[in-house]
Amino acid sequence: MNEIICVSFNDCFLTTTDQPYVFCGQTFCPPGQDCVIINGTAQCGEACEHYTELNDNWLSEYNINGNSYCSGNYYSPEGWYRMFVGQTSAQIPETCVQDSRCSYNRLQMTQPHPTQYNQTVTRSLCYSFSSYCCYYTSDTIKVKLCYGDFYVYKLQRLPGCSTAYCAGRRSGWPGRNPR
Repeated sequence: MNEIICVSFNDCFLTTTDQPYVFCGQTFCPPGQDCVIINGTAQCGEACEHYTELNDNWLSEYNINGNSYCSGNYYSPEGWYRMFVGQTSAQIPETCVQDSRCSYNRLQMTQPHPTQYNQTVTRSLCYSFSSYCCYYTSDTIKVKLCYGDFYVYKLQRLPGCSTAYCAGRRSGWPGRNPR
């Protein structure tokens, strides 16, 4: 189904429901682009080129002191993020993270990462806490596989200090190896 989107009286474009439009600031982004932060301003752009690095070893699924830490990404605004553990590209785990790792309330994805470059998918998140694995599913995030063999995630602001998007090193990357 096609729709005509008008930003102003003379500024319209055609979009389809399989390529939804995104409102950004005072305009709509054309298909294939998203609202990203460039030099502190919300603009239409490519998520694989304009993301914030999230490099916090406390968020690692290997961190054994996760319960004692207030996750810094609680304070992060919504946006596109690339995860690192140290100098290595990381990804949100697709399996449960052990108790006391990463945070008290640990988030992981319930479905696989995309396997096609430049593909953006929506994935459900699963909350685990204490020894309960995947206790409930509620939020969704967008995930994109970028050329260069890394993922970017459109993350939402988290509900509290003891909740975190966990980061893990994973094998089975879609391309050669993570950068």
